Amino acid sequence: MWKFLIFLSVVYFVKCDEKSFINFGGFVCPREDNALGRCLRDALNTYIPQLATGVPEYGVPPCEPLLVPALAVQQSAGPISITSSFSDVTVRGPSRMRVKHVEVESKNHSTVATLHIPELRMKGDYNLKGQLLMLPIEGSGKFSAKYGDIDATVTIVLGRTPRDNAAADALACKSLGVKFHIGKAVMELNNLFGGDDDLGNAMNKFLNENWENLLVELQSPMEDALRDFLKPLADHAFGTLDADDILLSK
Repeated sequence: MWKFLIFLSVVYFVKCDEKSFINFGGFVCPREDNALGRCLRDALNTYIPQLATGVPEYGVPPCEPLLVPALAVQQSAGPISITSSFSDVTVRGPSRMRVKHVEVESKNHSTVATLHIPELRMKGDYNLKGQLLMLPIEGSGKFSAKYGDIDATVTIVLGRTPRDNAAADALACKSLGVKFHIGKAVMELNNLFGGDDDLGNAMNKFLNENWENLLVELQSPMEDALRDFLKPLADHAFGTLDADDILLSK
C-alpha cells in the first residue's frame, strides 16, 4: 500500500510541476543538470543489459553479437605502414558496458558520459600487408582479438529534430565523439606469411608484446568504429525526449 501511495505522490508532483521533471524510459528525472545526469546514468545502466536482445519498445535492435560487415584501415604514420581490411566481424561484450558518470550542460547543448567496458571480443576475417616497426608483415585468414578494461569518454552535441504532426521537436544527437583507453589486449592472426607457422607465431607474439605501441596508430579507426556503434543507440535514447525539456537558451 505504501508503494502505491508513494507512486501517487510522485505522479501528483510531476503533474503539478511538469517542467521540472523529464520522463526518460519510465524514469522520472529532475531537469536540473546535475540531478538529470545522475538520473540518466541510472536509466541507461538499467537498459544497457537489454541491448544484447534489443529493446523493441524503443526501436533498439539486438546488438550482441554486434555485426560489422566490413572495416578498412590504412595506416602510414611513423613506424607503421599497413593496409588492412576486416570483414564479417562479430563483436561480443558491448551489453556489459556501464555508465560511470553523465554530465549534462543544457546551456551548451552537450552531454559528456564516461563508460567502462570490461571486455570486447572480436572475430572475423582479415587481409593485411605492409611494414610494422620495419618488419614486413602480410597475411589473410581468420583473426580474433580481446580487449579488456576499456574506459571511454563519449561527448554528444545535442540538437533538434522535427516530429511529424507534433508540436514539440525531438531531442537529437547531432554529433558523437569517442575517446578511449584500453587496459589490455590479446590478438591472434591466423595464416600469416602464407601459413608459415614459425613466422606467424613469432609475429603474433610480437604483436601481443607491443600492442600498446601499435594501438597509438590504430586508435583513431577503432574510436570511429566505437562511435558508429554508439551513435544509433544515442539517437534512439535521446529521440524519446522533447528538445525543449533539455535544451536551454545559451
